Amino acid sequence: RRILLASTLVFAIGCSGDDNNTSNNNGDEGFAAGSYTVTVLNVDDQCFDGAMDTIVLPDGTPRALPAPVTMPAFGDLPADIDIEFNEPFDDVMGINVEASGSNGVTTAGTGFPQTGVDISAAADGGCLADMNVTFTLTGSEEGKLTGSGSLSITAATGADCPAFQAGPPCEVISNIEAILN
Repeated sequence: RRILLASTLVFAIGCSGDDNNTSNNNGDEGFAAGSYTVTVLNVDDQCFDGAMDTIVLPDGTPRALPAPVTMPAFGDLPADIDIEFNEPFDDVMGINVEASGSNGVTTAGTGFPQTGVDISAAADGGCLADMNVTFTLTGSEEGKLTGSGSLSITAATGADCPAFQAGPPCEVISNIEAILN
């Protein structure tokens, strides 16, 4: 299993030049197609009073997804992409993404589910959570997108689960960036 960070998710893209066109986008607005390094920058745990912070960012510092994410050209959206997540989230997941505004991307529909994710501190199955992951990224400068990802936790069961601060459902929000390789 791997984590998106996600949360995570857990994601990908690049952006356009000053005129909102890119040379490899065939004149379409938006970001450039290519391979992006996606990094989770920080976490705001609105569910478990900070317990998810160490699940998403184990050492408290920004964390890249384990493999680059290949994004189609903005003009080719909507499209299906594969994202490899960090543990404890599902390792590789196909995700449908669509255009967001004139220079961004977002998960389509209601995002993508993650079920039975072990969020216990000991990673021994003592707390299994179900959640839905969504993200939105927008071009901030050429070759870079920034945005956020959300883990909407709908349930958590097990003897080692932290107490819900709010919900369920509740949100764990992460700021993310994607840099064109």
